[in-house]
Amino acid sequence: MAGSFRRFPAAKFRNKITFVMNMGAPPEIARQAAFHFAEIVSYVGTSDGDDVPFDPTVPVTRTVRPPMIVPCVVEFAPASEVVTSFGTVIPDRVKITLLDVHYEQVKDARFVIVNGDRYDKQFEPPAIGLFDVGVHEMYFVAEQER
Repeated sequence: MAGSFRRFPAAKFRNKITFVMNMGAPPEIARQAAFHFAEIVSYVGTSDGDDVPFDPTVPVTRTVRPPMIVPCVVEFAPASEVVTSFGTVIPDRVKITLLDVHYEQVKDARFVIVNGDRYDKQFEPPAIGLFDVGVHEMYFVAEQER
């Protein structure tokens, strides 16, 4: 983050930006960005590189965090019809912008469902800041086009 400035109203700024993010979200929940998380595998003992226990009698527990919808800005970038030098086409992508407080809730998401379409996490550039407020971007690429 850029640093602190005691007269900057960070909480008020976050509230106003969150209001605008919510205002711009589709009214139907099913069309909003839903962040999905990886399965968590738990067991006692050692395992191989694929997280499979060496002892087949050890009980394995698999849990998945439920999907989350948080205030964010979703920007679509449609597939480019221009063929790159490697002969591939750039697929559909989404860029999701989040405030720091919302990013903390979904930073470990593996993919996002937007408007019924799945987009897998591709990368995150470094966060930018406005005094005490961090702004994060997450880039996702359409699953069927990877």
